[in-house]
Amino acid sequence: MPVEAVVAFLAALSISLLVTPVIIRLATRLKILDVPGGLKNHPSPVPAVGGVAIYLSIVFTSVIAVLFNERIWISFSVNSHFWLSVGIAATLVLLVGLYDDIKHASIWMRFALQAAAALITIYGGGIVIGAVGVPFEGLKSTGWLAVPLTVVWIVGVTNAFNLIDGLDGLAGGIGFISTAAVFVIALMTSGNFMVILVSAALCGAILGFLRYNSSPARIFLGDCGSMLLGYSLSVLAILGRAKKTTVLAVLVPLLIVGVPVLDTLSSMVRRLSQKLVAEKKFKMSHLMSMFAGDRGHIHHMLLGMGHSQRLSVVILYGLSVVLAVFALIATILNKEEFGLILVLVGAIAFFGVRRGWLRGIGKNGRQKNRSGF
Repeated sequence: MPVEAVVAFLAALSISLLVTPVIIRLATRLKILDVPGGLKNHPSPVPAVGGVAIYLSIVFTSVIAVLFNERIWISFSVNSHFWLSVGIAATLVLLVGLYDDIKHASIWMRFALQAAAALITIYGGGIVIGAVGVPFEGLKSTGWLAVPLTVVWIVGVTNAFNLIDGLDGLAGGIGFISTAAVFVIALMTSGNFMVILVSAALCGAILGFLRYNSSPARIFLGDCGSMLLGYSLSVLAILGRAKKTTVLAVLVPLLIVGVPVLDTLSSMVRRLSQKLVAEKKFKMSHLMSMFAGDRGHIHHMLLGMGHSQRLSVVILYGLSVVLAVFALIATILNKEEFGLILVLVGAIAFFGVRRGWLRGIGKNGRQKNRSGF
């Protein structure tokens, strides 16, 4: 393990531990708070701009690393165009989320600016899904669909983390587990040195933030934080795929962000099917129902089964760890057949948890969650 990665992790962790309380006080003073009401049931207003603390931790760590470590400076210089593009796109995603936390942006405004961030990543950073995996046939070129598919991936994962952010510490913890998986896989495969450093720093920043975000939370990620985590992982999860020539290039990133992606897809399908059953015919306007807020996400299901908020979070952490381990196993075995089996088993585990396989574990009475979009 590069010494720089350890230093980056510890630096980001320390900065996050110091910066987050400052953001809590500043947000409280400016009244940037998540107020109970509607689908949100936390007992009192809570600062909702935790993403700013994570963002600043990464920025400060990156600046210090680039300025004071020659090896990092050289690596950054070689790929400066890429990292600056990703940095600009990440900043745009943060600002979109921050505006939404303060002013409540429309869904179309969010999608449009997230798509703009994705296009900056694609054309400025050179990240594109140029091929998709076909079972037992390897990767097939996506042709003209490459850019649209990449935009859908980045915007989709960005919003998936936003939607899973419904319990104290949930999105942050899943983000930490997913980022740790990216870090370990990058080490195992002798991946990009800067990817190792960035994922290590992001792990540290998230872990420091979780000190204040775990139940009972003193600060929430907010849309700015959950979308920032989603965007970062959408990019980090696919950075290593270019060296692979099998279906694993697609399966491993899916496993890494499996819980939020599966939850989002299942929620969209469920909402649309319910609308179709109610209306008994399809209209284009029905597609908007997929983005409506409800209490049908997996964390709502766990609470409805009688699990406490803390236990619900632990269960979903465990599910994320299982999928992350599956991603590691798929990488080690490097066999697409095993990768497909692991994805299938992971999906079955997700829907099993959602359907109540763990219903009898640790029932302590139903506790209210804090969000429901």
